[in-house]
Amino acid sequence: MAYTTLDTIRKHLVAANVPSQKIENVRLTLNGTADVSLPHFNLLEESAIVKRLASDKATVETGILLTDEDDISLANKYLVKDSVAVASDLALSTIFSEEYDYRVDGESGLIKRLASGAIPNSFPAVIWYYYYETFEPSIDYVLDYVAGTLRRASGSNIPDGANILVDYTVAQGAAEDTLIEQAIIEAEDMIVRTLREGYNSASTDQGLKSGAAYLTLSIVARSMAALMLTRNTGSDANSRAREWQQLSDKWNAAAWNVLASFINPHLMRSTVIE
Repeated sequence: MAYTTLDTIRKHLVAANVPSQKIENVRLTLNGTADVSLPHFNLLEESAIVKRLASDKATVETGILLTDEDDISLANKYLVKDSVAVASDLALSTIFSEEYDYRVDGESGLIKRLASGAIPNSFPAVIWYYYYETFEPSIDYVLDYVAGTLRRASGSNIPDGANILVDYTVAQGAAEDTLIEQAIIEAEDMIVRTLREGYNSASTDQGLKSGAAYLTLSIVARSMAALMLTRNTGSDANSRAREWQQLSDKWNAAAWNVLASFINPHLMRSTVIE
């Protein structure tokens, strides 16, 4: 009989609130249909945007009526950050300032006048910007969210050899089921080998269940720390590994504190030596 379960460990990992992380503009070159590794793995499903600059020339829209503080849709979405310029006319007689006179929602392609700014109400502005064209999953590319690899799909609209940019969210709290299942086996083996007389693998004491859960979490977190250093090639690898190792140390201490009344300390020492 197992002291803890896959579902229990998953819930604890969620409750630990290990933060996700938004990554933007990772540059990749896609040749043929070969897999290319992203700097991260364990990505949130459907969090990716694969894109490239639509043109090396700015798009210009004239006569965009900015009224009250209404959101006004531009012709395109996924605007390049800090690329939007708003002026009174094509001659740039008056240039307005973002966040003082107007606000932009780049992903949605929305712009709005700020009532406290210098843009007159119902003013026909001229707007310049760059934007990204985006590609479709399955049709243009195939992304393995767990492994963190990306490749062009057959018949893709992404040109062979093209440089593309990728946005995605890293699910830092996620651990693969196979890793958790192996950690459960390892934790329960360590516990059973150190039990006092009167306890065994069939014991149902809540303390054993709690201790097994904490010890499993410690092993999982330690493994995730190692993965961050070996499979995460981003600049955040060391800090993310440190977060996981700190969790591992915390859960390990909690585990043996809970298990203290069930174990023979001499057997625990011999297990550690092995």
